[in-house]
Amino acid sequence: LQRMGLIVISSGERARVSEPSAGTMIGELSGVARYLLARPDGARHFQQARALFEVGVARLAAETATPEDIARLGAALAANKTALENGRGFERTDVAFHFVLAEIPRNPIFTALHTGLSEWLTEQRTTSLKARGAAQAACAAHERIYRAVAARDPQAAAEAMQAHLVEVGEYYWKASD
Repeated sequence: LQRMGLIVISSGERARVSEPSAGTMIGELSGVARYLLARPDGARHFQQARALFEVGVARLAAETATPEDIARLGAALAANKTALENGRGFERTDVAFHFVLAEIPRNPIFTALHTGLSEWLTEQRTTSLKARGAAQAACAAHERIYRAVAARDPQAAAEAMQAHLVEVGEYYWKASD
């Protein structure tokens, strides 16, 4: 029950019932996710899962974004552009851009899934960004995604995210060869 996030046990105290959260759910999957990533086709499988998830999130974000959401996404994009020449900073602002996008539909499962995917795919992101031009391409893709969300165009947002993730995959495989 503790591993499922249904109770909290502390030394010297009685067990307390807790409300399971999306974060708890994703935390439980971490061990399994790392095992699956280590398998021969693990990286490809996670890239497929990420694409399915993030393309849908981009579509929903374009459908549901408020002016405040668009402003936050714009600020995340600006931070990403500013960090373009700073490897770790760019990686951090890249994750932040995608997180803001995941927050827009206001579904806690989306933000928990994003956090889990980001943790599980850290090595992939670090590897893909080593390829020449990868950071610039990612920033340009973020710009296209932002514009589609700001225009409230779900189809364009989904297409921009799909193209971005295909490109990231190509950079990953190029850098890991």
